[in-house]
Amino acid sequence: MSNAKETPRQKMIGMMYLVLTCLLALNVSKEVLQGFVTINESIETTNLNFSSNTKKMMDAFQLAIKNGKNEAKPYYLKAKEVTELSQKTFDYITILKQNVQQYTENVKGSDTMKLARIERLDDYDRPTYLLIGTDETKPTEAKHSAKELRHTIEGLTTSLNKMIDEMKDKEGLMLPAEDYLVLKDKIKLFTPHDNYKDKEAKAISWELKNFYNMPLAGVITNLSKMQTDIRNIESEMVNSFAAAAGKLAIKFDVLQARIVPVSNYIQSGSAYTADVFLTASSTTFNDENMQFILGDVDTATGKMSDAAIVLPIDNGTGKINIPTSIAGHKDIKGWIKFKGGDGLYKYFKYENDFVVANAAVAVSPDKMNVLYAGVENPLTVSAAGVAPTDLVVTISGCNATIANNGNGKYTTKVSGTGTCVVTVMQRTAGGLKRQGSPQYFRVKRFPNPPLKVSGKSTYGNLDMKLAEAKNINAIGVDNAGFDFIAPFKMNEFVMNIVNSSGVSQDYKCIGSQLSPTAKEALLKLKVGNKIYFENIRVQAPDGERDFPLIKIVVK
Repeated sequence: MSNAKETPRQKMIGMMYLVLTCLLALNVSKEVLQGFVTINESIETTNLNFSSNTKKMMDAFQLAIKNGKNEAKPYYLKAKEVTELSQKTFDYITILKQNVQQYTENVKGSDTMKLARIERLDDYDRPTYLLIGTDETKPTEAKHSAKELRHTIEGLTTSLNKMIDEMKDKEGLMLPAEDYLVLKDKIKLFTPHDNYKDKEAKAISWELKNFYNMPLAGVITNLSKMQTDIRNIESEMVNSFAAAAGKLAIKFDVLQARIVPVSNYIQSGSAYTADVFLTASSTTFNDENMQFILGDVDTATGKMSDAAIVLPIDNGTGKINIPTSIAGHKDIKGWIKFKGGDGLYKYFKYENDFVVANAAVAVSPDKMNVLYAGVENPLTVSAAGVAPTDLVVTISGCNATIANNGNGKYTTKVSGTGTCVVTVMQRTAGGLKRQGSPQYFRVKRFPNPPLKVSGKSTYGNLDMKLAEAKNINAIGVDNAGFDFIAPFKMNEFVMNIVNSSGVSQDYKCIGSQLSPTAKEALLKLKVGNKIYFENIRVQAPDGERDFPLIKIVVK
Protein backbone atom coordinates (compact mmCIF):
# COMPACT_ATOMS: atom_id res chain seq x y z
CA MET A 1 0.00 0.00 0.00
CA SER A 2 3.04 2.28 0.07
CA ASN A 3 4.31 4.48 -2.76
CA ALA A 4 7.86 4.63 -1.30
CA LYS A 5 10.67 2.94 -3.20
CA GLU A 6 11.11 -0.64 -1.97
CA THR A 7 14.40 -2.42 -1.34
CA PRO A 8 15.03 -5.79 -3.06
CA ARG A 9 14.41 -7.50 0.26
CA GLN A 10 11.07 -5.71 0.68
CA LYS A 11 10.07 -6.71 -2.84
CA MET A 12 10.96 -10.33 -2.09
CA ILE A 13 8.95 -10.27 1.13
CA GLY A 14 6.04 -8.69 -0.76
CA MET A 15 6.13 -11.43 -3.38
CA MET A 16 6.28 -14.15 -0.71
CA TYR A 17 3.31 -12.56 1.07
CA LEU A 18 1.37 -12.48 -2.22
CA VAL A 19 2.05 -16.20 -2.80
CA LEU A 20 1.03 -17.01 0.78
CA THR A 21 -2.14 -14.99 0.40
CA CYS A 22 -3.02 -16.94 -2.77
CA LEU A 23 -2.41 -20.22 -1.00
CA LEU A 24 -4.56 -19.16 1.92
CA ALA A 25 -7.31 -18.08 -0.45
CA LEU A 26 -7.21 -21.48 -2.14
CA ASN A 27 -7.06 -23.64 0.97
CA VAL A 28 -8.35 -22.15 4.21
CA SER A 29 -9.87 -18.74 3.52
CA LYS A 30 -13.47 -19.96 3.65
CA GLU A 31 -13.03 -21.59 7.04
CA VAL A 32 -11.14 -18.60 8.44
CA LEU A 33 -13.70 -16.10 7.16
CA GLN A 34 -16.57 -18.20 8.50
CA GLY A 35 -14.83 -18.10 11.85
CA PHE A 36 -14.86 -14.29 11.73
CA VAL A 37 -18.59 -14.34 10.93
CA THR A 38 -19.33 -16.63 13.88
CA ILE A 39 -17.21 -14.58 16.29
CA ASN A 40 -18.79 -11.31 15.13
CA GLU A 41 -22.30 -12.69 15.69
CA SER A 42 -21.33 -13.76 19.20
CA ILE A 43 -19.84 -10.33 19.93
CA GLU A 44 -22.99 -8.56 18.73
CA THR A 45 -25.08 -10.77 21.03
CA THR A 46 -22.78 -9.86 23.92
CA ASN A 47 -23.28 -6.17 23.12
CA LEU A 48 -27.05 -6.59 23.35
CA ASN A 49 -26.69 -8.37 26.71
CA PHE A 50 -24.49 -5.58 28.08
CA SER A 51 -27.02 -2.96 26.94
CA SER A 52 -29.89 -4.86 28.53
CA ASN A 53 -28.09 -5.19 31.87
CA THR A 54 -27.13 -1.52 31.90
CA LYS A 55 -30.72 -0.48 31.17
CA LYS A 56 -31.97 -2.60 34.08
CA MET A 57 -29.50 -0.90 36.41
CA MET A 58 -30.47 2.56 35.18
CA ASP A 59 -34.16 1.69 35.70
CA ALA A 60 -33.31 0.56 39.24
CA PHE A 61 -31.51 3.87 39.80
CA GLN A 62 -34.60 5.79 38.74
CA LEU A 63 -36.86 3.66 40.96
CA ALA A 64 -34.61 4.26 43.96
CA ILE A 65 -34.75 8.02 43.41
CA LYS A 66 -38.52 7.90 42.90
CA ASN A 67 -38.86 6.10 46.24
CA GLY A 68 -37.06 8.92 48.03
CA LYS A 69 -33.47 7.66 47.94
CA ASN A 70 -32.04 11.07 47.11
CA GLU A 71 -28.50 9.94 47.97
CA ALA A 72 -28.51 7.92 44.75
CA LYS A 73 -29.30 10.91 42.51
CA PRO A 74 -25.73 12.26 42.10
CA TYR A 75 -24.50 8.79 41.16
CA TYR A 76 -27.41 8.36 38.75
CA LEU A 77 -26.53 11.62 36.96
CA LYS A 78 -22.94 10.46 36.56
CA ALA A 79 -24.14 7.06 35.29
CA LYS A 80 -26.38 8.83 32.79
CA GLU A 81 -23.42 10.89 31.59
CA VAL A 82 -21.44 7.66 31.11
CA THR A 83 -24.20 6.07 29.02
CA GLU A 84 -24.51 9.17 26.83
CA LEU A 85 -20.77 9.37 26.19
CA SER A 86 -20.56 5.64 25.52
CA GLN A 87 -23.55 5.64 23.18
CA LYS A 88 -22.07 8.49 21.14
CA THR A 89 -18.84 6.55 20.53
CA PHE A 90 -20.74 3.28 19.99
CA ASP A 91 -22.91 4.94 17.33
CA TYR A 92 -19.83 6.41 15.63
CA ILE A 93 -18.32 2.92 15.27
CA THR A 94 -21.63 1.60 13.92
CA ILE A 95 -21.55 4.27 11.20
CA LEU A 96 -17.88 3.47 10.54
CA LYS A 97 -18.72 -0.23 10.10
CA GLN A 98 -21.51 0.70 7.70
CA ASN A 99 -19.18 2.95 5.72
CA VAL A 100 -16.45 0.29 5.45
CA GLN A 101 -18.95 -2.36 4.34
CA GLN A 102 -20.57 -0.18 1.72
CA TYR A 103 -17.25 1.07 0.36
CA THR A 104 -15.86 -2.48 0.10
CA GLU A 105 -19.05 -3.88 -1.43
CA ASN A 106 -19.39 -0.80 -3.66
CA VAL A 107 -23.03 -0.31 -2.66
CA LYS A 108 -25.05 2.48 -1.09
CA GLY A 109 -27.45 2.12 1.80
CA SER A 110 -28.38 3.31 5.25
CA ASP A 111 -28.02 0.17 7.35
CA THR A 112 -25.14 -1.95 8.53
CA MET A 113 -25.30 -5.27 6.67
CA LYS A 114 -25.07 -8.66 8.35
CA LEU A 115 -21.51 -9.97 7.99
CA ALA A 116 -22.76 -13.34 6.72
CA ARG A 117 -24.46 -11.61 3.75
CA ILE A 118 -21.37 -9.79 2.53
CA GLU A 119 -19.65 -11.20 -0.54
CA ARG A 120 -16.24 -9.53 -0.25
CA LEU A 121 -15.31 -10.77 3.20
CA ASP A 122 -11.78 -11.54 1.98
CA ASP A 123 -11.13 -8.08 0.47
CA TYR A 124 -7.93 -6.66 2.02
CA ASP A 125 -7.32 -3.66 -0.21
CA ARG A 126 -10.46 -1.52 -0.01
CA PRO A 127 -10.80 -1.56 3.84
CA THR A 128 -7.08 -0.77 4.16
CA TYR A 129 -7.30 2.06 1.61
CA LEU A 130 -10.31 3.60 3.38
CA LEU A 131 -9.00 3.31 6.94
CA ILE A 132 -5.22 3.66 6.46
CA GLY A 133 -4.75 5.33 3.08
CA THR A 134 -2.12 4.71 0.44
CA ASP A 135 0.93 5.03 2.70
CA GLU A 136 1.00 2.91 5.86
CA THR A 137 3.83 5.02 7.27
CA LYS A 138 1.46 8.02 7.32
CA PRO A 139 -2.11 6.81 8.05
CA THR A 140 -4.72 9.13 6.63
CA GLU A 141 -6.67 11.45 8.92
CA ALA A 142 -9.66 11.65 6.60
CA LYS A 143 -13.25 11.22 7.77
CA HIS A 144 -14.09 7.66 8.82
CA SER A 145 -10.42 6.66 8.97
CA ALA A 146 -8.59 4.61 11.59
CA LYS A 147 -6.90 7.79 12.78
CA GLU A 148 -10.27 9.49 13.33
CA LEU A 149 -11.51 6.39 15.18
CA ARG A 150 -8.48 6.57 17.44
CA HIS A 151 -9.16 10.23 18.27
CA THR A 152 -12.81 9.40 19.00
CA ILE A 153 -11.91 6.58 21.41
CA GLU A 154 -9.24 8.72 23.08
CA GLY A 155 -11.85 11.43 23.58
CA LEU A 156 -14.14 8.93 25.33
CA THR A 157 -11.44 7.49 27.60
CA THR A 158 -10.19 10.98 28.52
CA SER A 159 -13.71 12.04 29.56
CA LEU A 160 -14.27 8.85 31.57
CA ASN A 161 -10.91 9.14 33.31
CA LYS A 162 -11.62 12.74 34.24
CA MET A 163 -15.02 11.74 35.64
CA ILE A 164 -13.77 9.03 38.00
CA ASP A 165 -10.78 11.14 39.05
CA GLU A 166 -13.25 13.82 40.21
CA MET A 167 -15.24 11.18 42.11
CA LYS A 168 -12.22 9.65 43.86
CA ASP A 169 -12.46 11.83 46.97
CA LYS A 170 -15.62 13.86 46.41
CA GLU A 171 -18.01 13.84 49.36
CA GLY A 172 -21.45 12.49 48.48
CA LEU A 173 -20.14 11.16 45.18
CA MET A 174 -17.21 9.02 46.31
CA LEU A 175 -16.04 5.79 44.68
CA PRO A 176 -14.55 3.00 46.83
CA ALA A 177 -10.79 2.74 46.24
CA GLU A 178 -11.07 -0.79 44.86
CA ASP A 179 -13.73 0.21 42.31
CA TYR A 180 -11.71 3.28 41.31
CA LEU A 181 -8.63 1.15 40.53
CA VAL A 182 -10.66 -1.42 38.58
CA LEU A 183 -12.26 1.26 36.42
CA LYS A 184 -8.92 2.97 35.78
CA ASP A 185 -7.44 -0.35 34.61
CA LYS A 186 -10.37 -1.07 32.30
CA ILE A 187 -10.19 2.37 30.70
CA LYS A 188 -6.41 2.10 30.33
CA LEU A 189 -6.70 -1.25 28.54
CA PHE A 190 -9.19 0.22 26.06
CA THR A 191 -7.22 3.40 25.38
CA PRO A 192 -5.31 3.12 22.04
CA HIS A 193 -1.54 2.84 22.33
CA ASP A 194 1.39 2.07 20.03
CA ASN A 195 3.15 -0.61 22.08
CA TYR A 196 3.02 -3.15 19.26
CA LYS A 197 5.77 -4.76 17.23
CA ASP A 198 5.72 -6.69 13.97
CA LYS A 199 7.50 -9.98 13.29
CA GLU A 200 10.76 -8.11 12.78
CA ALA A 201 10.40 -6.38 16.19
CA LYS A 202 9.73 -3.03 14.51
CA ALA A 203 7.26 -0.73 16.25
CA ILE A 204 3.87 -0.38 14.57
CA SER A 205 0.98 1.93 15.35
CA TRP A 206 -2.43 1.07 16.82
CA GLU A 207 -4.00 1.86 13.46
CA LEU A 208 -1.83 -0.61 11.53
CA LYS A 209 -2.15 -3.28 14.21
CA ASN A 210 -5.94 -3.28 13.95
CA PHE A 211 -6.67 -2.47 10.30
CA TYR A 212 -3.70 -2.73 7.95
CA ASN A 213 -3.99 -5.54 5.38
CA MET A 214 -6.92 -6.97 7.32
CA PRO A 215 -9.76 -8.63 5.37
CA LEU A 216 -13.17 -7.01 5.63
CA ALA A 217 -14.40 -9.83 7.91
CA GLY A 218 -11.56 -9.11 10.35
CA VAL A 219 -12.05 -5.33 10.22
CA ILE A 220 -15.77 -5.58 11.08
CA THR A 221 -15.07 -8.10 13.87
CA ASN A 222 -12.39 -5.79 15.32
CA LEU A 223 -14.81 -2.87 15.31
CA SER A 224 -17.52 -4.99 16.96
CA LYS A 225 -14.99 -6.00 19.64
CA MET A 226 -14.28 -2.31 20.31
CA GLN A 227 -18.02 -1.77 20.75
CA THR A 228 -18.03 -4.62 23.27
CA ASP A 229 -15.21 -2.92 25.19
CA ILE A 230 -17.30 0.25 25.29
CA ARG A 231 -20.36 -1.62 26.57
CA ASN A 232 -18.20 -3.46 29.12
CA ILE A 233 -16.73 -0.23 30.54
CA GLU A 234 -20.17 1.41 30.50
CA SER A 235 -21.70 -1.52 32.43
CA GLU A 236 -18.79 -1.62 34.89
CA MET A 237 -19.05 2.09 35.65
CA VAL A 238 -22.84 2.09 36.04
CA ASN A 239 -22.71 -0.92 38.36
CA SER A 240 -19.87 0.62 40.37
CA PHE A 241 -21.80 3.88 40.75
CA ALA A 242 -24.90 1.94 41.85
CA ALA A 243 -22.92 0.02 44.46
CA ALA A 244 -21.25 3.19 45.68
CA ALA A 245 -24.65 4.86 46.07
CA GLY A 246 -25.48 2.07 48.52
CA LYS A 247 -29.18 2.49 47.96
CA LEU A 248 -30.03 -0.06 45.26
CA ALA A 249 -31.25 -3.06 47.17
CA ILE A 250 -30.64 -6.52 45.77
CA LYS A 251 -33.85 -8.41 45.10
CA PHE A 252 -33.65 -11.97 46.38
CA ASP A 253 -35.78 -13.63 43.73
CA VAL A 254 -34.56 -17.23 44.02
CA LEU A 255 -35.83 -19.26 46.99
CA GLN A 256 -34.91 -22.93 47.38
CA ALA A 257 -35.27 -25.61 50.03
CA ARG A 258 -31.98 -27.34 50.82
CA ILE A 259 -31.10 -30.41 52.85
CA VAL A 260 -27.56 -30.94 54.10
CA PRO A 261 -26.92 -34.36 55.69
CA VAL A 262 -24.24 -34.85 58.33
CA SER A 263 -22.99 -37.77 56.23
CA ASN A 264 -24.05 -39.59 53.09
CA TYR A 265 -22.48 -42.81 54.41
CA ILE A 266 -24.47 -44.44 57.18
CA GLN A 267 -23.91 -47.80 58.88
CA SER A 268 -26.84 -50.06 59.61
CA GLY A 269 -28.37 -49.15 62.97
CA SER A 270 -27.22 -45.51 62.84
CA ALA A 271 -29.60 -42.56 62.40
CA TYR A 272 -29.73 -40.36 59.32
CA THR A 273 -29.34 -36.72 60.39
CA ALA A 274 -29.52 -33.58 58.29
CA ASP A 275 -30.30 -29.85 58.39
CA VAL A 276 -33.20 -28.58 56.29
CA PHE A 277 -33.41 -24.86 55.53
CA LEU A 278 -34.59 -22.26 53.03
CA THR A 279 -31.99 -20.40 50.95
CA ALA A 280 -32.43 -17.04 49.25
CA SER A 281 -30.39 -15.88 46.26
CA SER A 282 -30.64 -13.44 43.36
CA THR A 283 -30.39 -13.81 39.61
CA THR A 284 -28.58 -10.44 39.58
CA PHE A 285 -25.55 -11.91 41.35
CA ASN A 286 -22.44 -11.87 39.17
CA ASP A 287 -18.69 -11.49 39.58
CA GLU A 288 -19.13 -7.76 40.19
CA ASN A 289 -21.14 -8.10 43.40
CA MET A 290 -20.72 -11.72 44.49
CA GLN A 291 -17.88 -14.20 44.16
CA PHE A 292 -17.81 -17.81 45.28
CA ILE A 293 -14.16 -18.62 45.95
CA LEU A 294 -12.82 -22.14 46.37
CA GLY A 295 -9.64 -21.92 48.46
CA ASP A 296 -7.99 -19.49 50.86
CA VAL A 297 -8.42 -15.70 50.85
CA ASP A 298 -6.78 -13.00 52.97
CA THR A 299 -9.98 -11.22 53.99
CA ALA A 300 -8.04 -8.14 55.11
CA THR A 301 -6.58 -7.46 51.65
CA GLY A 302 -8.90 -9.55 49.47
CA LYS A 303 -5.89 -11.36 47.97
CA MET A 304 -6.58 -14.95 46.93
CA SER A 305 -4.04 -17.72 47.40
CA ASP A 306 -2.30 -19.06 44.30
CA ALA A 307 -4.36 -22.27 44.45
CA ALA A 308 -7.73 -20.52 44.95
CA ILE A 309 -10.21 -20.18 42.08
CA VAL A 310 -13.42 -18.20 41.47
CA LEU A 311 -16.35 -20.54 40.86
CA PRO A 312 -18.86 -19.99 38.05
CA ILE A 313 -22.29 -18.62 39.04
CA ASP A 314 -25.55 -20.12 37.82
CA ASN A 315 -28.83 -18.46 38.82
CA GLY A 316 -27.16 -16.81 41.82
CA THR A 317 -25.48 -20.00 43.05
CA GLY A 318 -21.79 -20.91 42.95
CA LYS A 319 -21.06 -24.20 41.22
CA ILE A 320 -18.28 -26.56 42.36
CA ASN A 321 -17.08 -29.21 39.91
CA ILE A 322 -13.91 -30.92 41.15
CA PRO A 323 -12.39 -33.84 39.19
CA THR A 324 -11.36 -36.79 41.37
CA SER A 325 -8.89 -39.59 40.76
CA ILE A 326 -7.53 -40.92 44.07
CA ALA A 327 -9.90 -42.54 46.57
CA GLY A 328 -10.05 -41.24 50.15
CA HIS A 329 -11.38 -38.51 52.42
CA LYS A 330 -11.30 -34.97 51.01
CA ASP A 331 -11.78 -31.56 52.67
CA ILE A 332 -13.23 -28.58 50.87
CA LYS A 333 -13.36 -24.96 52.02
CA GLY A 334 -13.64 -21.46 50.66
CA TRP A 335 -15.20 -18.02 50.99
CA ILE A 336 -18.19 -16.12 49.64
CA LYS A 337 -17.23 -12.53 48.79
CA PHE A 338 -20.25 -10.21 48.85
CA LYS A 339 -20.42 -6.49 48.04
CA GLY A 340 -22.81 -4.74 50.43
CA GLY A 341 -24.91 -1.65 49.82
CA ASP A 342 -22.06 0.51 51.07
CA GLY A 343 -19.81 -0.75 48.28
CA LEU A 344 -17.58 -2.64 50.73
CA TYR A 345 -16.89 -6.37 50.53
CA LYS A 346 -17.78 -8.84 53.26
CA TYR A 347 -16.50 -12.43 53.48
CA PHE A 348 -18.37 -15.54 54.63
CA LYS A 349 -16.50 -18.82 55.14
CA TYR A 350 -17.80 -22.28 54.15
CA GLU A 351 -16.30 -25.75 54.52
CA ASN A 352 -17.31 -29.38 54.01
CA ASP A 353 -15.82 -32.79 53.32
CA PHE A 354 -16.53 -35.77 51.07
CA VAL A 355 -15.30 -39.28 50.36
CA VAL A 356 -13.99 -40.46 46.99
CA ALA A 357 -14.56 -44.17 46.35
CA ASN A 358 -13.08 -46.26 43.57
CA ALA A 359 -15.36 -46.75 40.58
CA ALA A 360 -17.57 -49.82 40.91
CA VAL A 361 -18.07 -50.24 37.17
CA ALA A 362 -15.66 -51.58 34.56
CA VAL A 363 -16.31 -51.18 30.83
CA SER A 364 -13.45 -52.45 28.70
CA PRO A 365 -13.12 -52.97 24.94
CA ASP A 366 -11.94 -56.54 24.41
CA LYS A 367 -9.59 -55.83 21.49
CA MET A 368 -8.59 -52.13 21.44
CA ASN A 369 -8.58 -49.10 23.76
CA VAL A 370 -10.86 -47.22 21.35
CA LEU A 371 -13.99 -48.02 19.34
CA TYR A 372 -13.94 -48.19 15.55
CA ALA A 373 -16.71 -46.96 13.30
CA GLY A 374 -18.43 -49.43 10.97
CA VAL A 375 -17.36 -52.67 12.70
CA GLU A 376 -18.56 -54.75 15.64
CA ASN A 377 -16.66 -53.71 18.79
CA PRO A 378 -16.78 -56.30 21.59
CA LEU A 379 -17.12 -54.97 25.18
CA THR A 380 -17.00 -56.61 28.60
CA VAL A 381 -19.08 -54.88 31.29
CA SER A 382 -19.13 -55.64 35.02
CA ALA A 383 -20.30 -53.93 38.20
CA ALA A 384 -19.17 -54.92 41.69
CA GLY A 385 -21.85 -56.88 43.53
CA VAL A 386 -24.28 -56.91 40.59
CA ALA A 387 -25.10 -60.00 38.52
CA PRO A 388 -24.59 -59.57 34.75
CA THR A 389 -28.27 -60.40 34.19
CA ASP A 390 -29.29 -57.38 36.30
CA LEU A 391 -27.25 -54.89 34.27
CA VAL A 392 -28.74 -52.53 31.73
CA VAL A 393 -26.07 -51.03 29.47
CA THR A 394 -26.79 -48.13 27.12
CA ILE A 395 -24.61 -46.17 24.72
CA SER A 396 -25.05 -42.67 23.24
CA GLY A 397 -23.22 -40.54 20.70
CA CYS A 398 -21.86 -41.28 17.21
CA ASN A 399 -25.13 -43.04 16.23
CA ALA A 400 -24.06 -45.97 18.39
CA THR A 401 -26.04 -49.16 19.16
CA ILE A 402 -25.24 -51.92 21.64
CA ALA A 403 -26.32 -55.57 21.80
CA ASN A 404 -26.23 -57.84 24.86
CA ASN A 405 -24.54 -61.17 24.10
CA GLY A 406 -25.01 -62.50 27.64
CA ASN A 407 -22.68 -63.08 30.61
CA GLY A 408 -21.39 -59.48 30.59
CA LYS A 409 -20.42 -59.54 26.91
CA TYR A 410 -21.70 -56.85 24.55
CA THR A 411 -21.22 -55.75 20.98
CA THR A 412 -21.45 -52.12 19.92
CA LYS A 413 -21.54 -50.60 16.45
CA VAL A 414 -21.03 -46.92 15.68
CA SER A 415 -21.41 -45.11 12.37
CA GLY A 416 -19.71 -41.81 13.20
CA THR A 417 -16.51 -40.65 14.83
CA GLY A 418 -15.97 -38.57 17.98
CA THR A 419 -16.87 -39.59 21.53
CA CYS A 420 -19.56 -41.95 22.78
CA VAL A 421 -20.72 -42.59 26.34
CA VAL A 422 -21.50 -45.97 27.92
CA THR A 423 -23.84 -45.87 30.94
CA VAL A 424 -24.31 -48.89 33.23
CA MET A 425 -27.45 -49.29 35.39
CA GLN A 426 -28.80 -51.98 37.70
CA ARG A 427 -32.35 -53.29 37.70
CA THR A 428 -33.82 -52.89 41.20
CA ALA A 429 -37.29 -53.17 42.70
CA GLY A 430 -37.53 -49.39 42.67
CA GLY A 431 -36.39 -49.05 39.05
CA LEU A 432 -33.04 -48.51 37.36
CA LYS A 433 -30.09 -47.37 39.50
CA ARG A 434 -26.94 -46.05 37.85
CA GLN A 435 -23.70 -47.85 38.67
CA GLY A 436 -20.57 -45.72 38.73
CA SER A 437 -19.80 -42.87 36.38
CA PRO A 438 -20.50 -42.93 32.63
CA GLN A 439 -17.55 -44.23 30.62
CA TYR A 440 -16.27 -42.20 27.66
CA PHE A 441 -14.71 -43.80 24.59
CA ARG A 442 -13.10 -42.25 21.53
CA VAL A 443 -14.47 -43.49 18.22
CA LYS A 444 -12.08 -43.58 15.28
CA ARG A 445 -12.37 -44.31 11.59
CA PHE A 446 -11.22 -47.88 10.90
CA PRO A 447 -7.70 -47.72 9.47
CA ASN A 448 -6.96 -48.70 5.89
CA PRO A 449 -5.43 -52.18 5.59
CA PRO A 450 -2.52 -52.74 3.19
CA LEU A 451 -3.20 -53.93 -0.33
CA LYS A 452 -1.85 -57.26 -1.60
CA VAL A 453 -0.23 -57.79 -4.99
CA SER A 454 1.09 -61.28 -5.87
CA GLY A 455 1.10 -62.22 -2.19
CA LYS A 456 3.00 -59.08 -1.11
CA SER A 457 1.38 -56.54 1.24
CA THR A 458 2.07 -52.88 0.54
CA TYR A 459 0.91 -49.35 1.27
CA GLY A 460 2.72 -47.89 -1.71
CA ASN A 461 5.85 -49.04 -3.60
CA LEU A 462 7.09 -52.49 -4.63
CA ASP A 463 10.01 -53.87 -6.61
CA MET A 464 9.11 -56.99 -8.62
CA LYS A 465 10.96 -59.31 -10.94
CA LEU A 466 9.85 -59.44 -14.57
CA ALA A 467 8.42 -62.96 -14.44
CA GLU A 468 6.51 -62.20 -11.26
CA ALA A 469 5.10 -58.94 -12.64
CA LYS A 470 3.83 -60.68 -15.80
CA ASN A 471 1.78 -63.07 -13.61
CA ILE A 472 -0.13 -60.41 -11.62
CA ASN A 473 -3.79 -61.42 -11.79
CA ALA A 474 -5.50 -59.27 -9.13
CA ILE A 475 -5.20 -56.68 -6.36
CA GLY A 476 -6.53 -57.79 -2.99
CA VAL A 477 -7.04 -56.27 0.44
CA ASP A 478 -4.95 -57.76 3.25
CA ASN A 479 -7.21 -58.06 6.32
CA ALA A 480 -5.02 -60.63 8.05
CA GLY A 481 -3.39 -58.13 10.43
CA PHE A 482 -6.65 -56.98 12.10
CA ASP A 483 -8.32 -58.45 15.17
CA PHE A 484 -11.72 -57.23 13.97
CA ILE A 485 -13.91 -58.80 11.34
CA ALA A 486 -13.72 -55.86 8.99
CA PRO A 487 -14.14 -56.96 5.39
CA PHE A 488 -12.72 -54.64 2.74
CA LYS A 489 -13.72 -55.35 -0.84
CA MET A 490 -12.00 -54.07 -3.98
CA ASN A 491 -14.50 -52.23 -6.20
CA GLU A 492 -12.34 -50.99 -9.08
CA PHE A 493 -8.92 -49.67 -10.06
CA VAL A 494 -6.92 -48.49 -13.06
CA MET A 495 -3.67 -50.14 -14.11
CA ASN A 496 -1.20 -47.90 -15.92
CA ILE A 497 1.97 -49.17 -17.59
CA VAL A 498 4.80 -46.78 -18.46
CA ASN A 499 7.38 -48.21 -20.90
CA SER A 500 11.03 -47.23 -21.16
CA SER A 501 10.14 -44.49 -23.66
CA GLY A 502 7.80 -42.83 -21.19
CA VAL A 503 4.62 -43.82 -23.05
CA SER A 504 1.78 -44.87 -20.77
CA GLN A 505 -1.49 -46.74 -21.24
CA ASP A 506 -4.47 -47.06 -18.83
CA TYR A 507 -6.50 -50.24 -18.27
CA LYS A 508 -9.61 -49.96 -16.12
CA CYS A 509 -10.46 -53.03 -14.04
CA ILE A 510 -13.69 -53.82 -12.19
CA GLY A 511 -13.53 -55.79 -8.95
CA SER A 512 -10.20 -57.23 -7.78
CA GLN A 513 -9.28 -59.09 -11.00
CA LEU A 514 -7.29 -57.59 -13.85
CA SER A 515 -9.22 -57.24 -17.08
CA PRO A 516 -8.18 -59.47 -20.05
CA THR A 517 -6.59 -56.49 -21.84
CA ALA A 518 -4.65 -55.57 -18.68
CA LYS A 519 -3.30 -59.14 -18.40
CA GLU A 520 -2.36 -59.12 -22.06
CA ALA A 521 -0.48 -55.84 -21.56
CA LEU A 522 1.51 -57.36 -18.68
CA LEU A 523 2.85 -60.07 -20.98
CA LYS A 524 4.67 -57.35 -22.98
CA LEU A 525 6.50 -55.96 -19.91
CA LYS A 526 10.23 -55.32 -20.03
CA VAL A 527 12.80 -54.67 -17.32
CA GLY A 528 12.66 -51.02 -16.27
CA ASN A 529 8.98 -50.61 -17.03
CA LYS A 530 6.78 -49.18 -14.28
CA ILE A 531 3.33 -50.34 -13.32
CA TYR A 532 0.92 -48.00 -11.48
CA PHE A 533 -2.31 -49.09 -9.84
CA GLU A 534 -4.32 -45.91 -9.23
CA ASN A 535 -7.88 -44.62 -8.78
CA ILE A 536 -8.25 -47.52 -6.36
CA ARG A 537 -11.78 -47.65 -4.91
CA VAL A 538 -12.37 -50.03 -1.98
CA GLN A 539 -15.62 -50.80 -0.18
CA ALA A 540 -14.87 -50.27 3.56
CA PRO A 541 -17.11 -50.97 6.59
CA ASP A 542 -18.10 -47.28 6.70
CA GLY A 543 -18.44 -46.68 2.95
CA GLU A 544 -16.35 -46.53 -0.20
CA ARG A 545 -12.80 -45.15 0.16
CA ASP A 546 -10.01 -44.01 -2.16
CA PHE A 547 -6.70 -45.80 -1.55
CA PRO A 548 -3.29 -44.36 -2.47
CA LEU A 549 -1.68 -45.59 -5.68
CA ILE A 550 0.74 -48.50 -5.86
CA LYS A 551 3.93 -48.18 -7.86
CA ILE A 552 5.77 -51.31 -9.06
CA VAL A 553 9.22 -51.11 -10.65
CA VAL A 554 10.02 -54.10 -12.84
CA LYS A 555 13.56 -55.39 -12.13
